[in-house]
Amino acid sequence: MFEYLLATDDDDFLGPVRSDRCADVLQPRGWGAVPVGGDGHYRIAVEGMEIEFAWEMPGLQVTVHGTSDEPTAEELVATIARQVGTELAVRVRVVPL
Repeated sequence: MFEYLLATDDDDFLGPVRSDRCADVLQPRGWGAVPVGGDGHYRIAVEGMEIEFAWEMPGLQVTVHGTSDEPTAEELVATIARQVGTELAVRVRVVPL
């Protein structure tokens, strides 16, 4: 399991994404992700992993379940961070937890 926080570059509060936009913003484009039920505010399955999203202060906590492949998890989370930044019109950084 890997955990990350998506936060703004200036440490201002990040988010949240409107609930009707979660599928477009939190599902990484080009990865074949699908929404699944479970814990968190939103959850997807992709490439044998489940990704859980929870809005917290100061941003979006992203928990990657079901993999020990850290480079793939980091690439996936970076893709999501770019999409969140575009949606919210802010610069987003990924902080490993």
